Amino acid sequence: MTTIRRLADSCLVLRTDTAATLIDPGFFAFDSGVVDLDTVGDISRVLITHDHGDHVKPEFVRWLIDRGTDVTVHGNQSVADLLAPHDIEVSDQNPEGVMSEDVLHGKIPNGDQPPNRAYTIDGMFTHPGDSTEPTSAAPVMALPLMVPWSTPYEQIQFAKRVGASQIIPTHDFYMTDGGREFIEGFVGAALAAEGIETISLLPGASYTV
Repeated sequence: MTTIRRLADSCLVLRTDTAATLIDPGFFAFDSGVVDLDTVGDISRVLITHDHGDHVKPEFVRWLIDRGTDVTVHGNQSVADLLAPHDIEVSDQNPEGVMSEDVLHGKIPNGDQPPNRAYTIDGMFTHPGDSTEPTSAAPVMALPLMVPWSTPYEQIQFAKRVGASQIIPTHDFYMTDGGREFIEGFVGAALAAEGIETISLLPGASYTV
């Protein structure tokens, strides 16, 4: 049994019988107060998809390390370079039960495409970061529906292409509650027409697979 808890934005926690994994500890999850961080619980490993602040805040990573025991941090070289000045060691290797694919972030408005590492955990859940380039995905996948480098239509096509059965909307820290509800409903209907279920998780909510 796996429990997926969405903290906020793109930050999620997966708990299985063998590991507790936190993905993308960004600034909104750490600073906004929308989730009581004291409820996060023990974390054994941290996976970071890329070096943007909404996906990794060094102070959040340090907080996770200092409050835990033998917490390992995993990411690509750009993440390692970001965290090195904070004396945080980042492993380029995947922990047990985790697979990754190195792709590029969607092209942001200034034209940049940073490196992005998509993670799949236990063959059950995929976090693509901010990329639609991954070539495969687990049955359950995080999916940013409303972002400045893509469109909802492109995100739907991405979910279809990689064969996701369920998606969890992410990357919405800049949206109002009403805006989030509208986008999830609009896109969710289009996904449902393709046989893909939308699992809507508000900050702090959980879903058990």
